[in-house]
Amino acid sequence: MKPKIKKEEIKECLPDENLEESRQPPPVSTKHLAVNLLIRISVIVVAVWLVFTFILGITINYGNNMHPAVNDGDLIVSLKLQQPYLNAAVLYRHDGKIRTGRVVGLAGNVIDITENGELLIDSAIASEDIFYPTHKAENSKIPFPYTVEEGKAFILNDYRENTDDSRSFGAVDLNDIDGPFLLTMRRRGF
Repeated sequence: MKPKIKKEEIKECLPDENLEESRQPPPVSTKHLAVNLLIRISVIVVAVWLVFTFILGITINYGNNMHPAVNDGDLIVSLKLQQPYLNAAVLYRHDGKIRTGRVVGLAGNVIDITENGELLIDSAIASEDIFYPTHKAENSKIPFPYTVEEGKAFILNDYRENTDDSRSFGAVDLNDIDGPFLLTMRRRGF
């Protein structure tokens, strides 16, 4: 036989109406929401600033000194955390400007330019994807053969007719190099 349940016992098992109301979170003020939103936006802005200050370099290339690898108006992103290496296209700073170029020599490499327009690295003809004749810059005080000093990189433009590179001003300090290219985006029509 089944035991009988009394109505009072059923009421004790049911949740209390006041208990349900107390489980809901208290209403949040508009001021609290606005402060919370501003804190989140500030954290995002600081994170983006840190990334573009210490991890990534970004610039728009002006001119065709790196043609055909990089054209006028292309957007370039570089990885600042990576050290430059031979034959790497890099962003670097010189005379207050951000420039683009290709590393052809690092510490200890001997760079020479022949009368025939050949680039020699440690007495061997440089292995390049596209061959442009390389000539010494006019009015340059850089003596060739040139030995790259410790902590520096010898940087040339890909389009070698433009001599506004290490042939004119010498090797670039590694601290002035913002790292090798990570990404190049064509920006035709902008």
